[in-house]
Amino acid sequence: MENLLREYLERAFADRGIEQQKGPGPVVTISRESGCPSKLVAQLLTSELNRFNGIDTPGKWRFINKEVVEAIAKRLELNPAEVNYLLSAGTKGLIEDVMASFSQSYVSSHRIRKTISSVVRSIAEQGYVVIVGRGGAGILQHAPATVHIRLQAPREWRIGETCTSGNLSRPEASKLVDEMDKKRIALIELMTGGKFHPTLFDICLNCQTLSIEEIVHTIIGLMESKKLI
Repeated sequence: MENLLREYLERAFADRGIEQQKGPGPVVTISRESGCPSKLVAQLLTSELNRFNGIDTPGKWRFINKEVVEAIAKRLELNPAEVNYLLSAGTKGLIEDVMASFSQSYVSSHRIRKTISSVVRSIAEQGYVVIVGRGGAGILQHAPATVHIRLQAPREWRIGETCTSGNLSRPEASKLVDEMDKKRIALIELMTGGKFHPTLFDICLNCQTLSIEEIVHTIIGLMESKKLI
C-alpha cells in the first residue's frame, strides 16, 4: 500500500511541487469520532506532503495539535490542562455560566469561542497546516483553500480500538467513547453556533474499512482535485 501511495504522489507532484495559494491556506482539518486514529493520519499525511514538497520550498507542511492549546492557554492566562478541560466541556448552560462567574478563574463561553477562533484562524492564515480537532472544521468552514476531513467508524469497532489503546475494559471503553463523542460534537457546535451536521465536512472516511495509508491517499486525491496541491 505504501508503494501505491508513493507512486500516486510522484505522479501528482511531478515537476511542480506544491503551488502557492492566494490568501489563507492551504489547510486540512481533521475531525474524528473517538477511537479513530486522527494523529496517525495527520502525521503520515504531513510526512507524505513534505516528501514531495522539497525541504527548501517555502510552504512546508506542519501537523498542528498541542500548539493550539498552548496558544489559547497563553491568551486566556490559563495552564494547558485547564484549556483542555474547557475544550472538552463544549457549550455551558446558563446556570453554570452565572454560578461560575463568581470565580476569579471564570472564562465565559463567548471568550472561549472568540479565543479558539482567533488562534485557529491565525494558524490557518500561515498555510500548509494539518489541524487536528479543536473545532477546526467549524471555525474554518467558509475559509478558502481548505478541506475538512471526518474520520468515523462503527461504534463497536471504535470501542474495541479504545480497549486496546487505553488498556480498558469494554464497559470503560464504551463509556469513554460515548463521552468523548459528545464533547467533540459540543465543541464543534460551540464554534459554529448551530447543530452538528456531517455536511460540514468535505468527506467522511471509515477507519474500519480503510487503512491509514488508504485514508491519506484519498485525502491527497481530494486536495489535488481542489487544486490545493
